[in-house]
Amino acid sequence: MNEIKKLNSVSLFEMFDANAESDEWVRQREKELSEQAEKEAAYQTQKNVERSGVPRRYWHSTFDTYIPRDDKDSRNLETVRNFSKLESNDKVLLLLGAKGLGKTHLGAAIIRNCGGKFISIEELIFKYESAQDFHSKTNREELMDSYSNTKMLVIDEIGRSMQQEKENALLNYILRRRYENMLPTVLISNLSKADLLKKLGEAVFDRLKETCISVEFEGESYRSSLRDINL
Repeated sequence: MNEIKKLNSVSLFEMFDANAESDEWVRQREKELSEQAEKEAAYQTQKNVERSGVPRRYWHSTFDTYIPRDDKDSRNLETVRNFSKLESNDKVLLLLGAKGLGKTHLGAAIIRNCGGKFISIEELIFKYESAQDFHSKTNREELMDSYSNTKMLVIDEIGRSMQQEKENALLNYILRRRYENMLPTVLISNLSKADLLKKLGEAVFDRLKETCISVEFEGESYRSSLRDINL
């Protein structure tokens, strides 16, 4: 009888150890699967950024890698970050200010966070003109439809093209379509807010009064600081 009790006791301990090992294996496996899923998600996000039109220099730009230099920069960063988190977002975000203040960096970070497309106004004009070529894979209607319907659109360098009339016409068309489709848009420019709104015209300005968020950047260019460091 004692031998039977001893055997039963050993069996219970063995079963406990086996269950503990099994639970530990399950936890370890769940951790490995979670880490693998995170890596795959990060890889897919990076590929989406690279395919979005974000310039190569900004492929790894995030909200966390933007370094505010003062309270105003910090408030601007928070405004942009909050914009990227909005649900049912149909707003237009203006990122305005002189060169080298991180506007393109933040535009790229928005695409990383939200998905969508990124394009400079000069490239948009070039693509639009190229789309009329007989050998083009995309016609003008398809091109404009793509930018009018992508879930997030960032347009950089507004006001800097050599074809201002065409720039204005394309911006007006896309902004009107995206307004109708209730989709968010980011406009990046070195122009002042007054000059940009004047450039876009009364009809667009009237729509922007409903949906516009303006963020203005000030200060010395980050690039000049980097040049001083490199020197």
